[in-house]
Amino acid sequence: MLNFSRFLKNNEVLLRVIHQHVLVFFKPGLLALLLIVLPFFLMFLLFRWQKLGLGIFLFLTIIGILAIIRVYLIWSYNVFLITNQRLILIKQKGFFDRLVAETDYPSIQDVAYRKKGFWQTIGKYGSLRIQAHGLENALVVSKIPRPDKVQQLLLELKKEASN
Repeated sequence: MLNFSRFLKNNEVLLRVIHQHVLVFFKPGLLALLLIVLPFFLMFLLFRWQKLGLGIFLFLTIIGILAIIRVYLIWSYNVFLITNQRLILIKQKGFFDRLVAETDYPSIQDVAYRKKGFWQTIGKYGSLRIQAHGLENALVVSKIPRPDKVQQLLLELKKEASN
């Protein structure tokens, strides 16, 4: 798990850590699990092929394990941190691609959320869009649980920061 304290400044308190909704990782997680389980169902057939079968067995198993690790790492490292002073968005796109963006509360202009489609409505997750001064593009926090509640929290923190 990521050590979030290294992203904090002095006297900064971490209020919330928000990960993407678990349902987002259902399909990739299921595919990765299938890649691990499938070789075991085909084990006797594959082992009849001797070296080739053993190679296919090991290849599928290793790919499945790497896929599970990738899904877990992307879930745990894609995080939205809400502190008492600012917002920090960390996006992990692959093993070696990380984006970190931040903004403080007084510079926030607008906070909007969106739930699109059947699964987001039923699963109660969606995206949050934060427009701030000094940022060329809006911060988009994708597929988080209860974006409406997070929006309310951010608007309250912005109001407190402006007082």
